Amino acid sequence: MDLLLCVSIGLIRITKKAIEQGALLSYEDIAFLLTTSVITIKRDIAYLRRSGTIIPSRGWRHDMGRGTTHKSQIPELYLSGYQFSEIEKRTHHSETAVKRYIQDFCKIILLHIKSFSVDQIRIATGFSNRLIGEYINLYKKYSKDDNDRLKALFNLSVKKTSTRRRSAL
Repeated sequence: MDLLLCVSIGLIRITKKAIEQGALLSYEDIAFLLTTSVITIKRDIAYLRRSGTIIPSRGWRHDMGRGTTHKSQIPELYLSGYQFSEIEKRTHHSETAVKRYIQDFCKIILLHIKSFSVDQIRIATGFSNRLIGEYINLYKKYSKDDNDRLKALFNLSVKKTSTRRRSAL
């Protein structure tokens, strides 16, 4: 069996077992359990994530560190055509969490569409400049493709906004 495949299976197994027991492992925890270095764990997890395998860790789940996070991956998976059940399975998140990340994406993009600056969006939403930038780039990427899911998200949001304005008048 290929060494990388063995490592992948070990990383997946150990992190899933931890989640089943109500814990999230840090890279340090995983390195200790697998008797290897943190650098090796970071390299292996980065490789697996690039190939589409998500290894949940404490830093990844809590958006610590500089890597691409689930906060960007979930809207991207949704816009790519994945169903909620597939997104939940791939990211190890509940349906409620998946919906929340998509709603957060919509909030940021609606403000962007209304010409709010990144700083204004950060102040209004409390999200980091990095996440706002990732969402705006995601929006630009999928709006070029005339994405049906993107259209549906914002057609619904625009209708809700206009309904609220009418009821306020």
